[in-house]
Amino acid sequence: MNRSRLHTSSVSGMFAVMLAASGAGAVETITLRSGQVGGLPGLPTQIDDSVTYGNTVASGPLSASPFAAADYNASSANPAIVIAAYSSWLGSLTFDPQARWIGTGLYNADPFQPNLGAPSSALYRVPFTVTTTGITSATLSIAWACDDSLGDLLWGGANTVGGYLRDPNGNVTILTPVAGGGYAIETQVINLNITGAIDTGLNELFLYQRDQGFGISGLIFGAEMRVVPTPGPAALAGLATLIAASRRRRAC
Repeated sequence: MNRSRLHTSSVSGMFAVMLAASGAGAVETITLRSGQVGGLPGLPTQIDDSVTYGNTVASGPLSASPFAAADYNASSANPAIVIAAYSSWLGSLTFDPQARWIGTGLYNADPFQPNLGAPSSALYRVPFTVTTTGITSATLSIAWACDDSLGDLLWGGANTVGGYLRDPNGNVTILTPVAGGGYAIETQVINLNITGAIDTGLNELFLYQRDQGFGISGLIFGAEMRVVPTPGPAALAGLATLIAASRRRRAC
C-alpha cells in the first residue's frame, strides 16, 4: 500500500517536471488590475481601460435578488473612473502595487480631498481573454480593498459573495471566498481553484462593491490567473520515458 502511494507520487512529480519543461505546455498567466489607463497606472478623473459597471444605488444592497444574467449583462454599460484614495483608505496593494482605486463617479464636496469616489454600490465587470486550449487546471489569486466591502456578507443582502466568473458560454461561477474586506486593509485569496469556471475565449470577472452609509465609495484590486494546458507531445513522450525507466528500476 505504501509502495503504491510512493509510485503514484513519483509519477505525478515527473509529470509536473515534464510539463514545466515543455514549451507546448507553458502556463498562461493573466493579470487584471484596477485603475489602468493606456496600460499604466492612471490618475484620478481618468477612465479605466477595461473595467465597467452597470446599475448603481447610492448605498445598501445593489439588488434585492441574487444576480442574474441581466445584472451581469448590464455591467458593461459604463466605464469606471480612477479616483483618489481617501485619507483613511489603504494607499496601495502589496499584492499588486500598480493597482489604483476606481469608482463610478467623482465626489468633490470636500475641498481638501478632491476627486474621491461618489457613493454607490456597483457590480464591476472585468473582461479577459484566455488563449489556452485544452485547459487542465486554473487558479486565481486576488487582493482587494474597498469601501465598504465586497458583497453583502457584512451588511446583509441577497448577494453575500463579491466575486463571480462567467465563461464564454455564459456559465457563472460564484467565487465564495471572495467576499468581505474593508477600505483600510488588504484582503487576499490565493490560489483559488477555478478549473472549469473559465474557458478558451472571452471570459469575465465580476466584483460587487457594496457601499454602506451613503459615504464615499471605491474599489482597488489586483488579480492573477494561471491556466495550465494539456501537455504537448514532447512532455507526454518524456513522461512515458520516465515512467518506463521507473518501472525498470523497480523491477531490478
